[in-house]
Amino acid sequence: MKASDRSVSRGGVRHLTGLCLAGIGCLLLAGCELINPSWSRWEAFKTHFIQHDGRVIDRTDGARSTSEGQAYGLFFALVANEPDTFASILSWTTHNLAQGSLTEHLPAWLWGQRDDGSWGVIDANPATDADLWIAYTLLEAARLWDIPQYTIIADKLLAQVVQDNLVRADDGLTLLLPAPEGFDLDERGFRLNPSYFPEFQFRYFDHHQPSGPWDTLIQNHSALVISLAQAAGLAPDWLVYGPDGIAFPDGTEPQGSYDAIRVYLWAGLTPNSDTLDAVHGMRDLLQGRPRPPERVDVLSGDVLAEGSPVGFSAALLPYLNALGDDKLLEAQQLLIQAADRGGLLGDVPAYYDHVLSLFGEGQLDGWYRFDETGRIIPNWERSCWLIFGDC
Repeated sequence: MKASDRSVSRGGVRHLTGLCLAGIGCLLLAGCELINPSWSRWEAFKTHFIQHDGRVIDRTDGARSTSEGQAYGLFFALVANEPDTFASILSWTTHNLAQGSLTEHLPAWLWGQRDDGSWGVIDANPATDADLWIAYTLLEAARLWDIPQYTIIADKLLAQVVQDNLVRADDGLTLLLPAPEGFDLDERGFRLNPSYFPEFQFRYFDHHQPSGPWDTLIQNHSALVISLAQAAGLAPDWLVYGPDGIAFPDGTEPQGSYDAIRVYLWAGLTPNSDTLDAVHGMRDLLQGRPRPPERVDVLSGDVLAEGSPVGFSAALLPYLNALGDDKLLEAQQLLIQAADRGGLLGDVPAYYDHVLSLFGEGQLDGWYRFDETGRIIPNWERSCWLIFGDC
């Protein structure tokens, strides 16, 4: 394929759609995935939550911005094939969270209005999950858009994450901390967040850096989730791994809620997930109730709070689909449809509901998927393959 043709296949979706409609360039018209409506949830998210300069805003929590939000924004911009949106989000992240250089600094996790009324970094501690999402998405953007400099930034980020967060427990188990500061509990062990470990992502890193710690990390962290799920098939928000094995942070219940919902999401998104069957408890709890519970006791299986937000339903779509439960899947889809307000969800749109929806509905509706090695297969890449046989 010529360079000019490649640029059309990657970025000229509107032009190729026209060819399909004219009957010129798409012989397999019925299967031409270029002919589809716009991604309305993404368009609404951009309009409501992304500032023109690339700042992703959590409007339901003090108009703050987080490295997580920036990372997810990058991912969805890549899935939507919007390199300009991607570049603006990356630029804001670099200049406002990473002191102007992601090759030298991991991004601060929290930016917003300070006590004195000024705006800027509130907490400089990096969040490992966001850092890994940024690195992962940069690597995939480098591959899909042919922008090699993104690989350079990503590799620097990965090296810094490993340097700052890789630890070894007393029994020799290699683990990855949620952040450099505050999660090493000394003799009590390490505080960990299971939702920080999407299987597909660590498979991808292992293929990208076979000599790295990635396969060991995902095997170890998945084993902790599987072991704990033997109790009730549920995942916790947080756990502590120490000399006595798995415990829970002092003063907290062994609960699963707003963090843990992503464990089910990642399991559903990962082809042949190692943890999917183990975390069957959320499906079990959906039997006989209209929506997922908001909080559960992960040891007893008891429901601690009902009435979860609509984002929980969206997060469970790939999970229920992977488990083959069409009835429960359709019930959650109906809840999402009832909450839809022209692309936004709910009367007071919440950032977290929308990112969970973009992940969950986005995959189920065919906007993207992950392959066995963790690569993103976006809708637009599959479309150009149909036409050109190479992307």
